[in-house]
Amino acid sequence: MLPENIPTVTVTARYMTPDGRPMSGTVEFRPPALLTHAEEDLFLGGPTRATLDAEGRISVVLPATDAPGWNPATWTYTVTEKLAGLARGGRAYQIVLASDVPAVDLADIAPADPNTPQYVAVPGPAGPVGAPGPQGPAGPAGAVHSVNGHTEADIVLGAADVSALASSAAGAPGGVATLGPDGLVPAAQLPAGGGAVASVNGQTGEVLLTANDLGALTQAAGDARYLPLGGAPVTSVNGLIGEVALSASDVSAVPAGEGVLRTGAQEIDGAKTFLVPPSTTAAPTTDDQLTRRGYVDAVSAAGTWTPSSMGFRGWAFDPAAGAAPTPQYCINGWVYLIGIPLHAPATVKNVVFYVPGYVGGTLSTSSYAGLYTDAGTRVGVTANLTTLIPKTEGVTVVCPLSAAYSAKAGNYWIGLVVNGPSPNSNGPAFLRGAHVGETPGGSARMPGKFVRHGRLSTTGQTSLPTSFALDKVMDDSNAIWAALS
Repeated sequence: MLPENIPTVTVTARYMTPDGRPMSGTVEFRPPALLTHAEEDLFLGGPTRATLDAEGRISVVLPATDAPGWNPATWTYTVTEKLAGLARGGRAYQIVLASDVPAVDLADIAPADPNTPQYVAVPGPAGPVGAPGPQGPAGPAGAVHSVNGHTEADIVLGAADVSALASSAAGAPGGVATLGPDGLVPAAQLPAGGGAVASVNGQTGEVLLTANDLGALTQAAGDARYLPLGGAPVTSVNGLIGEVALSASDVSAVPAGEGVLRTGAQEIDGAKTFLVPPSTTAAPTTDDQLTRRGYVDAVSAAGTWTPSSMGFRGWAFDPAAGAAPTPQYCINGWVYLIGIPLHAPATVKNVVFYVPGYVGGTLSTSSYAGLYTDAGTRVGVTANLTTLIPKTEGVTVVCPLSAAYSAKAGNYWIGLVVNGPSPNSNGPAFLRGAHVGETPGGSARMPGKFVRHGRLSTTGQTSLPTSFALDKVMDDSNAIWAALS
């Protein structure tokens, strides 16, 4: 898996025959012989080969060629198409993958004409919109073919043909009224009586209507329909009558001063029993405050060296208790387990060893370290140790996990499998705990409890298992020092 800060580009393509059938074969993307990324301590080389699927498609994620840190800084991929059914199997051409174009289809950047000069296809954003062209000449006027549905040679339209009223209907009976210079309908066009009101509610003359004429209530009759203030008094409150004074118990409430406030300062007296213990995420600021177990664990070892004193999340034991004359050499194919206790939740990013000495270059790529829970489930693994453990004469080796792990408090194992070197001469030597004979006292435990120093009963391993059964763990005298950070 590439480091996260190296940008990548997703390259896709689809190949089909002229009759619509998917083609088969491979497309190979090859960088220069060997690239170096100094910031990530990474070499990159060799081809990446994508095989066409059942629909003739490929999709592959490749590092961008313009990412900072590459040496050489300017390079291209050689794309080689090896397709069944073509005369020479395919073609080869160069492409550049820019980090600001995260997805590219080969059909957009590959050369279409094999006879064109050699060039490097570079995907890029669309160009700006060009200026509009000149106005074209006006076309000839079209001929009228019909008018309101009439096609005869001499068309004569009437008011009805255009959904209008004839001018003879203006001001005529059965027609429409017109407006005079004052904007009003002339009196001659009004009906007899001049349009005045003839009667109101059957009354004529100077009409004065009353509520009765309109079927309405008088003011007094309307007020009588509503209760006056105090006209409907409360007869009881919570079963009490008269001058009622309620207490907290009358409304099923806790009296003031007897409840615990959710916010604000308050003094609480007397012994209290909590069915569920209270919890807090804040560290104490005074000597008389309650606090978390993790805080107590962190400060309880005041005056002594703790893992956090050295920058670790946890360790197998204080490295000062190591046995300097007798380091641990690992037998090929054995999976060693080194117990690490975490007393508080922590984010774990690295597995750490101390290597007193190593000639270098003897580890094979089937050598790994990883992190396991006390149930035997692997939750993290490093890259192979060939580049992580250098030639050395006493150094703390930090081996990053492929992804950070959010660990809860509890016991964990660091798993270690080594292959390649002689088990007791030129392989990496690991710091081990002080011991008596071949059995360190650090392995003491009650029956059935966590095995602090052990190994898996299965041998000949070339990788770390994703999980293992606890009955496969056996005591071992390795007592290797390791830590988490």
